[in-house]
Amino acid sequence: MPKDIPRFEDDPEDDSPRPAPRRGDEDGVPASFEFMEMIRQVARKPGDEEAPSVPTRPFPPAPSAPPREPEAPRPMPVTPPVSAPPGETTKPPLEPFKIPPPPIPAPDADPSTLPGFLFQRPGPAVADEDDIDLDDFLEDEDEDAYSDDGLIDEISAGIDADRAAQRARVKEQKRRRRRQRAGNTIGTAAGIVRTMLITVVAAILTATIFTWFTPSEFIDPDLRQSLSAAIATDSAAFVPTSQPTPNWARRIGIVSGHRGPQNDPGAVCPDGLTEAEINFNVATMVVAALQGRGYTVDLLDEFDPRLDDYQATALLSIHANTCQDYGERVSGFLISTAAARAGAMGNDDVLVNCVAQHYAVASGLERRMGLTVDMTDYHTFREIHRATPAAILELGFMLADRDIMVNRPDVLATGITDGILCFLEPSAAPPPADAGLPAGSSS
Repeated sequence: MPKDIPRFEDDPEDDSPRPAPRRGDEDGVPASFEFMEMIRQVARKPGDEEAPSVPTRPFPPAPSAPPREPEAPRPMPVTPPVSAPPGETTKPPLEPFKIPPPPIPAPDADPSTLPGFLFQRPGPAVADEDDIDLDDFLEDEDEDAYSDDGLIDEISAGIDADRAAQRARVKEQKRRRRRQRAGNTIGTAAGIVRTMLITVVAAILTATIFTWFTPSEFIDPDLRQSLSAAIATDSAAFVPTSQPTPNWARRIGIVSGHRGPQNDPGAVCPDGLTEAEINFNVATMVVAALQGRGYTVDLLDEFDPRLDDYQATALLSIHANTCQDYGERVSGFLISTAAARAGAMGNDDVLVNCVAQHYAVASGLERRMGLTVDMTDYHTFREIHRATPAAILELGFMLADRDIMVNRPDVLATGITDGILCFLEPSAAPPPADAGLPAGSSS
């Protein structure tokens, strides 16, 4: 064999015997390396990148070592046969174990029975295209999708639970910090208060001790006398002065009898003169006179909705008596308050007396005492606030006292205004001495 051919080269035409590699021979490849390479090739998965394998024969010689001459094969020692003792049979020698080559599968063989499947990943057998049922395939796909959705839901639920737990921990840490800060604030405030109390108590104790142990001669006599006089002086007494309520803060209600959307004329004379006209003329004059003095005055109708729980300093309802002919001359005015009404604290009677006195003087009419139920149980008395002083006034009889009520309503308005001012300002408008007497009479 030529020398340029590498050692251990598989040459199909070379039938010469090959020497076995010796231990430590760098030109040969151990059989264990070849066996492991075979195992790696068999166990490699499809699609994996092929790793560099251990080189098999021919193995190139080391570049640094010079080529060696092939050695002649050594003859194998022959062991002489050992004769068996008499009576025993001789066993044949054991042959070395050889790995049989892998069988070549037949074209119609079942792939599951081949040994090569032991090194492949297990998986479902692929059926023939003609044997696949489309409905079964779709059902399997749906089941896989459902299982995947369930797995995703479980994973999402776990992630949400972890996030909720983390948020709860963060909130708990924030609450703990807030409580700690609040405790620190309270502790600081308590420390400040405690320090102030201790300082005040210490100052009091120190002043007391100094006072006890300080001799009287230590203070100048003139200063001591001045201090004694200041201590003995009574404190100034401040007497509050009464400030009158301003007029604009006082509200007065004037009711124009029978006036309103009901078109109630009240009493009517034969010539068409109505009570509502007389009442309205006098009421408007009274309102103007009181407003001129700065008071707040309300002109109210007979059934004014403002009368419901109406509150004022005083309220007066103006009316006129009948125009009926009694066969004799009937003249005079009437004034009354509610027969039974609690809450005005007697101010109703004061209002009645003031108006009666000043109206009698101004009008010259006599006060009559024959009161009717329509006056003592007047509906307005039941509607207004019970603390509002109220009265009802009949100006006179429309037949006998027609002249003064029609031609001189300003005189009647003056008497009513003075009477209300007497109630509001008793010192400013004292009642006249001849109050309640008819005109032209003397006491």
